[in-house]
Amino acid sequence: MPRLIPLLPALLVLGPMLGACAIATSRSNIVVLTDNKAVIEPCTKLGEIDGAAELHSVLVLDKARDATISRLKIRAADLGGTHVFTTVADIKWKGPSTAGTVYKCGA
Repeated sequence: MPRLIPLLPALLVLGPMLGACAIATSRSNIVVLTDNKAVIEPCTKLGEIDGAAELHSVLVLDKARDATISRLKIRAADLGGTHVFTTVADIKWKGPSTAGTVYKCGA
């Protein structure tokens, strides 16, 4: 046990980061993120979601965007959505908004 004490600070930092990972599913893989209103005009609005995580501010921006996209897709799939209208869809997204509106498009 005394040999693990020096590792304790690393475990306290890395533990929550690993827990913040978003695991995609087959349902979330079909969800489309867009920042183009024309795409979602004929669709039914299902609700508002947020792709934020407590740790997104300490991650490198590219990784934060990837993780935010994953969380948005998972949360949209949980609502039965097919599309999310969000600024995160823009490749030049720099934050801070991670919110999106979920829509169900098609039959």
